[in-house]
Amino acid sequence: MTIEVKLPPIADGVDKGDVAAVHVKPGDIVKADDPLIEVESDKATIPVPAPADGRVARVLVKQGDKIRVGQLIVELEQVAAAVSGAAAPPASAEPVKPLSPGLTPREDRPIMMDEPPPPSPLPPVQTAPPPGGLDENQHIPAGPAVRRIARELGIDLRRVRGSGRNGRITVEDLDPYIRQYVAARGGVAPSGPAFAPVELPDFSQWGPVRSEKASTLRVKIADKLAQAWATVPHVHHHHEADITGLAAMQKRYKDRVAERGASLTLTPFLLKALVIALKEFPVFNASYDAARGEIIYKDYYHIGVAVDTDAGLIVPVVRDVDKKTIMQLAADLADLSRRTRERKVTPDELRGGTFTLSNLGGIGGGHFNPIINTPEVAILGTGRAVQKPVFAADGSVQARLMMPLTLGYDHRVIDGADGARFLVRLVDILENFEATILGF
Repeated sequence: MTIEVKLPPIADGVDKGDVAAVHVKPGDIVKADDPLIEVESDKATIPVPAPADGRVARVLVKQGDKIRVGQLIVELEQVAAAVSGAAAPPASAEPVKPLSPGLTPREDRPIMMDEPPPPSPLPPVQTAPPPGGLDENQHIPAGPAVRRIARELGIDLRRVRGSGRNGRITVEDLDPYIRQYVAARGGVAPSGPAFAPVELPDFSQWGPVRSEKASTLRVKIADKLAQAWATVPHVHHHHEADITGLAAMQKRYKDRVAERGASLTLTPFLLKALVIALKEFPVFNASYDAARGEIIYKDYYHIGVAVDTDAGLIVPVVRDVDKKTIMQLAADLADLSRRTRERKVTPDELRGGTFTLSNLGGIGGGHFNPIINTPEVAILGTGRAVQKPVFAADGSVQARLMMPLTLGYDHRVIDGADGARFLVRLVDILENFEATILGF
């Protein structure tokens, strides 16, 4: 009997990806749960396992192919004698399992930014009401940017299925309609989000050039950051923290933490300091719902930590930072960073963050202006701490270890005065860490 292995759901809201690797070829004998291929999507590389024992009859994908949930990827022949000698179960005995626990196929998955329109026909562009023709009394959850695009292109938002919170329509949800609009007028539909691409000159006229296909991860990073920068009014506030005492504390406990299999860097201390400040300034741990004019405050503290990988910047999330000790945070960070660099983090570990820390101290450099990881409203960037001469209270000059800090925040939600207060308080916590933790 033949088993058709199709791409199962990757994660909630993700229904496509790139084939990162193919582990089998026709004629190979596989056991249940052996990896057939690996799929790269949403910043994670996830194996697709064999649903049963069998022999590979056909492999219908190759490395680099773009595939969607439900697409046929491998055909297996159940040959009992070739595998184990036991009677093979019927092909329909066990359905293909989702890649992430608890996830099931969804017919209403949102359309991703760089995928073609779904096979089912979309409402013709010409059938949409003219600008201003929508029923103004009907509540349509969509932000100003989405409404503006819809008005300009004549898209009926009542026909658009929103993928955001509570069905909110995002810019990405308009992509297939925009492509159809462009194609209907003889143009070429863009492959990315709804931002007009810049037409580049022919660089080869000035010298040798070479082109490389951008990875799925790089394209998603580019799209997300471009949208965040274009839609969120950023403010960046710079400061420095004297971490001489904090660095001494880290050094005191570094060996003890290493004995337990973790590495004690300054990052766990930064995470703890951030949680204290976030509890005192809850708007920095919030999100802004422009469609409803609401600020959503979160009573949990899941902080994303930017990790530099060979494939690009990935931001896994450390959950419940407020409930963990410095030792626990050090262990979690070591494990999460390692698996992120190996591309073994799950999609769920990349979601749900309430604030982001981007620590470039290990690489070097001073202040930099990080882009907010939307839908969060703030981000902290830290550079390498360096020894500097600092005037003490008694007028003497002392060598102190100073860390550059940059707070980026969404000016729609956070005023400059609150941004300054948050950063000043954070510096105070870092400079008096022991006293703060002890409750002084």
